[in-house]
Amino acid sequence: MVSRHVLELCTSPTTLISELAKTPDQPISKVAKQLSKNHGAIFKQLAGASPAEDEEDTLGIVTRCGSFPHRPSDLFLQVYRDALHTLDADPLAGLVSPSLLGSSGVIPLSIVSVIPDIMRHYAELIVRAEAEIFLATNYWENSPSSSIIADALRQLSKRVEARGGEKVVVKLIYDRGNLKQAVKHRIVVKPVYWSRLGLPTEDEIPGVALEAINYHRPLLGTFHAKYLVVDRRVACLNSNNVQDRPNVEMMVQLEGPVVDSIYDMALLTWSNAMNPPLPLLTKLPTYPNVYKFQQDNEDLRYIDPEAMSKATLVYLKERPVNSEPQGSQPNPQCYSSMGAVAAERKCADPIARHPSMQIPSLSTDPDTTYHRYRNFPTGDWRSRIVGSYSDVTMLSRRASAKSNANSSIRAQTLDGSAGAPRGIHTRSHSPAPDNPVRDAGGSGMPVVNSSTEHEQGITSNEGGDGDAWSDFRPHILHEPHQPVPIAIVNRCPTGIPGHYHVSQFPQDVAWISAMRYAKTGVFIQTPTFNASPIVASTLDACRRGVQVTLYLDLGFNDQGEMIPFQGGTNEDVVHRMYTALNSEGNGAEKHLEVFWYTGKDQTKPLNAAIRKRNCHVKFMAVDDQIAILGSGNQDTQSWFHSQEVNVMVDSPELVSSWMRGINANQNTRLYGRVSDKDGIWRGENGEVIQASGVGASTFIKRLKGLCKVIGRIRGTGGF
Repeated sequence: MVSRHVLELCTSPTTLISELAKTPDQPISKVAKQLSKNHGAIFKQLAGASPAEDEEDTLGIVTRCGSFPHRPSDLFLQVYRDALHTLDADPLAGLVSPSLLGSSGVIPLSIVSVIPDIMRHYAELIVRAEAEIFLATNYWENSPSSSIIADALRQLSKRVEARGGEKVVVKLIYDRGNLKQAVKHRIVVKPVYWSRLGLPTEDEIPGVALEAINYHRPLLGTFHAKYLVVDRRVACLNSNNVQDRPNVEMMVQLEGPVVDSIYDMALLTWSNAMNPPLPLLTKLPTYPNVYKFQQDNEDLRYIDPEAMSKATLVYLKERPVNSEPQGSQPNPQCYSSMGAVAAERKCADPIARHPSMQIPSLSTDPDTTYHRYRNFPTGDWRSRIVGSYSDVTMLSRRASAKSNANSSIRAQTLDGSAGAPRGIHTRSHSPAPDNPVRDAGGSGMPVVNSSTEHEQGITSNEGGDGDAWSDFRPHILHEPHQPVPIAIVNRCPTGIPGHYHVSQFPQDVAWISAMRYAKTGVFIQTPTFNASPIVASTLDACRRGVQVTLYLDLGFNDQGEMIPFQGGTNEDVVHRMYTALNSEGNGAEKHLEVFWYTGKDQTKPLNAAIRKRNCHVKFMAVDDQIAILGSGNQDTQSWFHSQEVNVMVDSPELVSSWMRGINANQNTRLYGRVSDKDGIWRGENGEVIQASGVGASTFIKRLKGLCKVIGRIRGTGGF
């Protein structure tokens, strides 16, 4: 049921944005407090009133609780209805004004790739900003990833000076635990400290008014959200932090009214008085009658899918899986002639040389023709890309020949055999066709994410289909579409230890409800999977005959997950789930398919602890109809403690496009399948790959895990 209180809240024209616009320079927390007080008055006024849906059908009332472009699907409305219940206890439980929880928008671009590709897109949007930028990340690391943001701010400042306009106002929020946050959760980062973070100094950006805060809610209330809002016009939600990790990540660009929902959330999160205020706070946004996509969208014209795919191939090629393990340091000789930060960039991480890390250099003349190949690599990088492309094309042909020879073997279904992939329920999960659709990459050029064995020291994808090598595309340029229903399903931070109150947070409720209402299939990709509610919901869905597919990382943050009350490692959880389902003897284990993440250039999973091929995507798709994506992992931290931001999207077309992109940019579906007997990965020759293994953790392992928890408390987890 939806209460009259919630209906009134969701149809009220009053928002945090509208109230703050009246006095932009006052503390946002003060405005939010008054807004909550007003919402409380509505609650008292309607106390004892009959449920709103007595007057009309339940889902019809739910539809009225959002500004949707059309009536959403029943599945979307069921999940959204349950999330709305959280507003009865706290109108701001969703970290956004109630009337902005249900909205609409378009998604012209998604990126499923390594961090440089996402950071390059951030830089493109930053350089193009006209008035204001709001950037949020869990972890800000002085690194090549932060350097491209800093360089983009410098370039933006030059453009502002050249055009003679007002300064662009930039707000940056991140989490780096500090003892002072026991008293004040949000600490202003003074300009004198900016250079330590890799940010420009004040005199380097005279055309930019930058303000930064460090936000953490002790002990465990990590600020885990990651987003960018530019000019109240475009927003990006992504899975990655501003740091350097060998992760595959996911980002979506949103346009339309939903941007204001994220904008409202950003303001509520900031909480402090802004100095200076955001200049567009007092100006209502306007939306086009027809949204632009692909090369018609100015934000996307720099994207050359073919060339950028090749660049990412080279990036992976220069990160061999058999080099230094997690925690190792760069070559000490590098430190003899340079500082630590510079040494790390030059000696330890090829990410700094990825072409996407080059700063965009837009002309200050708005009439200048925009060239889509602007700043793409020349010289050494260009030759390395061409060489890599030739290598992988040859390997693709060899793989295709061997694939045909072994087709009868691969067609068999082998429990626990990574060489014999099993189908995934969702209709859109199959590999991309020989001629990929436009939103899966465009040109159809055969681009392969691999490298030669002698250079990388690993086995190429010789056991896979040749076609599976041809569809790698980091950038998904979606087909033109009308605005679709989108709901904001966030989570407020909770610093107090304990596992409780999941019913109070829209994120947690949405995940549980999506699993409950699923009828045919659920797909989840997440680095960690151990929160007790999602484990229980998964088992229940399998018992109902719903096909549940999980793409998980092998060994991701194992030490931290081993300590008591964290839920256990992925291996432990998967083993326990299969053990439980098998013991019931009704065949429900056949409805659970678990895969360890396998990189596009790999034929078997790798231990995430070596930090060479990890996946950090957070994505859920249900019944081919809705998707929930953003910053939230399926682990204890994200379910019970961290602040998260997610969107729920109602669009079969977008879900299908995402599933194609996710599967095209990894080999998980082909080679990552674990046994449905015990949850252990075995190769065709009986080879077993494990990280920490299954079974109870030892005292030493738990002790090491405490270091991970301390890292989370300090905001240095990078998760």
